[in-house]
Amino acid sequence: MKKYNVIYADPAWKYNDKQNAKCRGGAEKHYQTMSLNELCELKVKDISDKQAVLFIWTTSPLLEDTFKVIKAWGFKYKSSFVWDKVKHNMGHYNSVRHEFLLICTKGSFTPKVKKLFDSVVSIERTIHSRKPNEFREIISTLYPDTLKVELFARQKVEGWDAWGNEVQSDVSF
Repeated sequence: MKKYNVIYADPAWKYNDKQNAKCRGGAEKHYQTMSLNELCELKVKDISDKQAVLFIWTTSPLLEDTFKVIKAWGFKYKSSFVWDKVKHNMGHYNSVRHEFLLICTKGSFTPKVKKLFDSVVSIERTIHSRKPNEFREIISTLYPDTLKVELFARQKVEGWDAWGNEVQSDVSF
């Protein structure tokens, strides 16, 4: 089985949000979601090398649960990026315009390129749940010439293997 040093994941989080308005909509309106247990049970430990880094997307309501997934996958939290989406989204407590990209490691796997990127990145959001390509480019800059996989991928990208129900997967669990 191929072992990856870089894992980039945008999990299909299941929300308890059943929004069905035309301008708003829960994740399940857009794609098949997975429960916390289903996410934790993915065998990411089996595809990650002894020295690896995980970049995992999450939102404020799921932040606490994300740490359960990180631990189940064999990683430890280290730092984060904040994606400022510029446009506002309706939330229950505030107008939410950001997501987190958490950085986690297994073993010691600091960036191979010593370039510091700003932890807050402002890029206007586009379609539901689509992440800006700039984050994949940041990861590729920090970790050139390493085996990379994108989990829950929506497209195939040169230099990356992919796993997800919207692409022909290079990985199986």
